[in-house]
Amino acid sequence: MNCQICGKPSGFFPLCKECNALKEKGKIIKCENCGKWHYANRPCPDCKKPTAEQTDELTCIICGENSNGKHFCKKCYAKYKDRSVDIRITHCTETEILDEYGNLQYKCDDGRKVRSRAEKIISDFFFKERVRAVYEETIYYSENGEDKTLHPDFFLPDYDMYIEYNELKNKPYLNSKDYTQNIYKRLNKKVLIIDDNDLRDIAACLKPKLGLH
Repeated sequence: MNCQICGKPSGFFPLCKECNALKEKGKIIKCENCGKWHYANRPCPDCKKPTAEQTDELTCIICGENSNGKHFCKKCYAKYKDRSVDIRITHCTETEILDEYGNLQYKCDDGRKVRSRAEKIISDFFFKERVRAVYEETIYYSENGEDKTLHPDFFLPDYDMYIEYNELKNKPYLNSKDYTQNIYKRLNKKVLIIDDNDLRDIAACLKPKLGLH
């Protein structure tokens, strides 16, 4: 038997070892309609195949849904119209969102790119102090029966701690941050919030909390 996702030999199982690991992380899910496995950020390819009447219609280049002759459907346009999104297109038929936020314009000392000067300062501190830090590792959770995700700024695997930078002070942003903090609490995850005052001396802020000297 071959893997339903990548086509590699999978023995008696529908998924190969690598794709099964992605399934455990919530990145591959089973279609509720046909039972086939597919990437969580894309519609089921078997259930979303266009009908004969739709084959000549332009579909959304992000999600593949009918877009009434436009490049993006209404849902994706509303979601991404004010930001950039990086997409991998395979064989001109399959799309995969690599980065839905874009704007990775600040290069850190370790070579990786982040979205803001503040994140660069934090990342460079981790690199200098040899603290392992994963950038925007996805957290999967469910709310009201709906699968959702969080994208923390940094995750420190050796401390089992998430790092978030609070950038703005306007009310909608702060309300969003409060909502996010409640999710961390509900998931029983440890998170450290950093603001602009902490950036003035990031070492003085983080060293005591991480037990560094």
